Amino acid sequence: MIVLFFGQPTSGKTTLANNFVSEMNYRSPFNDFIRVDGDEWRELSDNKDYTKEGRISNIKSAFTMAKFLDDQGFDIVLSFIAPYQELRDYLQKRRNVKMIYLNHLHLEEDRGRNMYFVDDFEQPVGEYLELNTSIYSIEECVDKCIEYYNLPLTIN
Repeated sequence: MIVLFFGQPTSGKTTLANNFVSEMNYRSPFNDFIRVDGDEWRELSDNKDYTKEGRISNIKSAFTMAKFLDDQGFDIVLSFIAPYQELRDYLQKRRNVKMIYLNHLHLEEDRGRNMYFVDDFEQPVGEYLELNTSIYSIEECVDKCIEYYNLPLTIN
């Protein structure tokens, strides 16, 4: 299974992915979730290209790796901006994927990451869980993510 936390910078992707993995590993000690964060992936891949083409290349390579690990039986948790629907469709194609879209009412606040905002971010379509992280606590969001994770998948 692959779980993708996605949304603009400062929406809470990394925080929720980390908390989700901790809680899932606590509740299911026989599953070991592998978490891959977009910032860490950029460091590993040495891709500092924030153009649309650079973002697509960077995220597609991470999603290819996640698909490979999923094929090997690992549970993968990704936290990436993933701003374009074509990227999310690429990951979801023939996969067990849960999409969790995070937004935040106060994204205009400068929280040190505004330079990475994606002006042409595409709103998601299809099946996904949407969480507004300015309304719910971290614990409430994690509970909603776990509930969503445990729902049966609808494969298109």
